[in-house]
Amino acid sequence: MTQLQGFFEKNFTLSPDYCGASARMSPLAVFTMFQAIAAEHAERIGVGGAAMARRGAFWLTLHSRVDFFRWPALAQEVTAATWPEHCEGRSLRCFRSYSLRQGDQLLALGRTQWAVLGEKGRLIPFAQSGFPEDFPFVEREGITEAPARFRDDLLPEELVQRHTVRSTDIDMGRHMNNVAYVRLLLDCFPASVLAGGEIASMEIHYASPCFEGEELSVLCRREGSICRMAVRKPDGKTAVLAAVRFHEK
Repeated sequence: MTQLQGFFEKNFTLSPDYCGASARMSPLAVFTMFQAIAAEHAERIGVGGAAMARRGAFWLTLHSRVDFFRWPALAQEVTAATWPEHCEGRSLRCFRSYSLRQGDQLLALGRTQWAVLGEKGRLIPFAQSGFPEDFPFVEREGITEAPARFRDDLLPEELVQRHTVRSTDIDMGRHMNNVAYVRLLLDCFPASVLAGGEIASMEIHYASPCFEGEELSVLCRREGSICRMAVRKPDGKTAVLAAVRFHEK
């Protein structure tokens, strides 16, 4: 386990809950591991959940993307790493990058765009976020493309499932956890698709929070090798927009 301030990595053993029907790592597992190491790194540098709450602030994930390259097997060990990208003091939105490796093999890369929500629902500039002064940003290989722009033009007949937000979907922010949306979106595909390593990339834009008891609608449109998806709240407001990209056959 590496514990440099600007860079953090941790080993994970692929237990059954991290694997799919093929006994290989699932896409959901990668999002789960990346969220876990980001939270642990934040705690170590003094900007974890409790520290932020004392300041009246809360981390807000705006956008996530993970690119998948290889699918290791059950019980194998992988190394997840994360590092905040350089951010100007006046910036309201910043990025955190991730990688997943097995030895010298790159398994996945990830990137999240985040902001800090302060009192009265206002975004806080990075310089006021609580990050240590003169934070030692590191330069590492990662995703560099700008986040995709999404639109919600899916039609009612493209509804594929409904989901009532359960207590197990809720996190310490009292709304549906980011990774719970990933699970919801992936549930739209057969287990054989998830187990076959067909997914090349998954990109998600978080537009509006969802709360326990709400009935969500999930819509999907396949356009060649891309499946465009939307999660809508009971009032029709868009909660999440996503694109799942599949390997070309």
